[in-house]
Amino acid sequence: MKDQLRRRKRRAWREFLYAARFLAVGGIATLTHLTVALSLIHLLIMHPMVANTLAFLTAFGLSFAGNYYWTFGEPGNLRATMHRFLLVSSSAFAVNTILLAALISTGWLTPLDATLLAALVIPALTFTASRWWAFRPK
Repeated sequence: MKDQLRRRKRRAWREFLYAARFLAVGGIATLTHLTVALSLIHLLIMHPMVANTLAFLTAFGLSFAGNYYWTFGEPGNLRATMHRFLLVSSSAFAVNTILLAALISTGWLTPLDATLLAALVIPALTFTASRWWAFRPK
């Protein structure tokens, strides 16, 4: 009984560490995404959809490397893991882009506010798909 409780505590602690590390990497990637997107929109007067795409591509490499090497500790074949994570990230990006387009089309928010909101709604879904599929252990 005590061994089972210890194993559950260790498993819960390990999941907490995965989530905390994923949150840290995701926070840095999100800040990178937002910095690039908002800079392109504000400084270069780039259309939000184009800026958002370039920001996604910039943040993807950072996010993959951080999660592969630090969050999940090289969980498997690099190429296969990258392909799975690209699918997760691309799906999240598609949802983000659809949301951004919808928010812009309503006119309720400025393009900057719409970009910020769209970039902040995806992390929980991305963590779940990354933890249990993209970065699954060997």
